[in-house]
Amino acid sequence: MILVIGGAGQGKLDYVLGKTGLGPEDVARDPVSARTKPIFDGLAQWIRAHPDGDLDDLLEVNPEVIVLCDEVGCGVVPVDPAERAWREAVGRLCCALAERARGVERVFCGLGMVLKGEDIWN
Repeated sequence: MILVIGGAGQGKLDYVLGKTGLGPEDVARDPVSARTKPIFDGLAQWIRAHPDGDLDDLLEVNPEVIVLCDEVGCGVVPVDPAERAWREAVGRLCCALAERARGVERVFCGLGMVLKGEDIWN
């Protein structure tokens, strides 16, 4: 599994599509669809609807999936407890995924920064 993180609108999906040669038809928006597709885009949004969710089943079926997640833990701490809990859930799952991943990259302004792994796109 490869984990790609970065802020909203920073070009994560375009970056991954460019690195892999895959197209929009290869992108899943939920873990169930990602069982048969190489890219799962939208982890942070999925966690909003499934706060206790994990990706263990997905990673068992599709261990080479590329997971994209918006960074949500930076900036002003929300007043709303539910928003804080969501940020915490996203952060904790990303930490667990990063530990298991063979590669982790952060995308900022469309540029990738390797945080873990070497030659992960080969």
